[in-house]
Amino acid sequence: MTKGDRFLSSWIEVAPALLISPNKVPISPVLETITEEEAEECKEDS
Repeated sequence: MTKGDRFLSSWIEVAPALLISPNKVPISPVLETITEEEAEECKEDS
């Protein structure tokens, strides 16, 4: 066992369990594109 192996094994022993279930599919929000016209309308309203 080399010095690096001992360091790696110590991290494996203290590593926390996975917080995210491997079966759960990540859900990312869908972002809408803001057109120039919509941006100008927002500026005029404020």
